[in-house]
Amino acid sequence: MRRFRHLFVAMVVGLSAVVVFTPPAAAEVVQTIYLNAAGDDTRDGATPATAVRSLVRVQELVAAGPLDLDVEVRVHAGTYVAQGIVWQTYRPGHTISFMPVDYEYGEGIGGIAARPVFQNRRASGSGRYIAGPWFYACPGNPGQPLAEGGTSGLRFYYLQVEYYAESALSLDGSAGSCGGGYQRSSAPGLPSARGLDGNTVFGMLFTKIGNAYTGGSCDNPDFPRCGYGGIVLTESSDNRIENNHFVELRNSENSYIHAIYVTHKSSRNRFVSNQVTGVSSEPIKVRDGSNFNTFEQNVFGANGFLRSSPLMAHYREEVNEATDECSSYHVRFANNDLGTYLVGSTDRLSAWLITPSGPTYKGAPVCPALPAGEVRLITANNTY
Repeated sequence: MRRFRHLFVAMVVGLSAVVVFTPPAAAEVVQTIYLNAAGDDTRDGATPATAVRSLVRVQELVAAGPLDLDVEVRVHAGTYVAQGIVWQTYRPGHTISFMPVDYEYGEGIGGIAARPVFQNRRASGSGRYIAGPWFYACPGNPGQPLAEGGTSGLRFYYLQVEYYAESALSLDGSAGSCGGGYQRSSAPGLPSARGLDGNTVFGMLFTKIGNAYTGGSCDNPDFPRCGYGGIVLTESSDNRIENNHFVELRNSENSYIHAIYVTHKSSRNRFVSNQVTGVSSEPIKVRDGSNFNTFEQNVFGANGFLRSSPLMAHYREEVNEATDECSSYHVRFANNDLGTYLVGSTDRLSAWLITPSGPTYKGAPVCPALPAGEVRLITANNTY
């Protein structure tokens, strides 16, 4: 969209008029990078005719600048078969958007010809699907933008992601991120000192995520594959996750995997107006000091395999005292359309479960008490 601004000022002095005119402002400018499954990574991606073919090349082009512009990665319809990418490239104060080539902001699914599909690759020798998420975002390398975390401004619109083992999208702002395992960036119960924040996920389709589709198992050391979530947030806050579809996210163990897993100091996230069906564990899981999150106006189909232990629910908060985890508080789960168990029962899946129980339970002994007047979970108007 191009926006122009005109200013016309007339000042009358006696019988004379002084006219001041400012010319139209320059059109808003973004750096556009074109991605095409038939593209060529030796090209610059600046036009559809010079489209690149991989997110690896896209990241190189984003890193090369210009650094003072937003980025739009325009993705041509097709199937992109590749292992997941580790993303560490940002433009502070600007956004980096991934979207279909024909998408216009504000459109629905009817505004695009087809969703581009990102599909995991199989190893050439074993034929096994590669481990890891499709898109794993973590802070920049030393000396690069967001090396200590911050507002990353990643935006994803109307893409399809399938056949990844661990997750589709993982945003990790923790001190041990980028492959180092989780290390909290601040004391227990305090907000993240790093974070990877301020991202948007809108209109996406996440499907066939987890080891039920990629092979392996969560506990097999020879073929380790375990799904944790369609979206996994780790020290990642202020994200908008809206109008997405989460369909068939399963581990063969009927465990672990969730539509969204909000963990370790991930706060003020909004998970709104999503559709969730075919998830083999709790559709929503929250953990360890992830406060002021909102889960509202979502539609849940049939989710949760029947199993006696642990008990399952649409929303679950879990605290592990052994690792000094703290309770989350002021989480809102409201106005959702709830579903049933996926197989083996006609019973309803419980709306929510917090463990250990107690509305003001603080977590491990090292954790601060919940602020005065706060409780762990606020629920309202969830209906079957």
